[in-house]
Amino acid sequence: MSSPIRTSGQLGPALRALRQLRGWSQTELGRRVGLSQERISSIERAPERVTVGQLLTVLMALDGEMRVAARAPSPPGQGW
Repeated sequence: MSSPIRTSGQLGPALRALRQLRGWSQTELGRRVGLSQERISSIERAPERVTVGQLLTVLMALDGEMRVAARAPSPPGQGW
């Protein structure tokens, strides 16, 4: 599974999907990374409030990764 994440609103569902691909509950993921089920739920619901360290720890447990890359330029008149 690979999808570009450009907003925090896209990150939560992507993390949830990775967790579900593993067949893990939030409790199981939390056990594996030393966080409570409530914290995992919070990360999936509001990922903008997670530390980079926690995000990377969760991604490692899910065998996921974070990549930082430049996007292709937008056509003239669109984008930033």
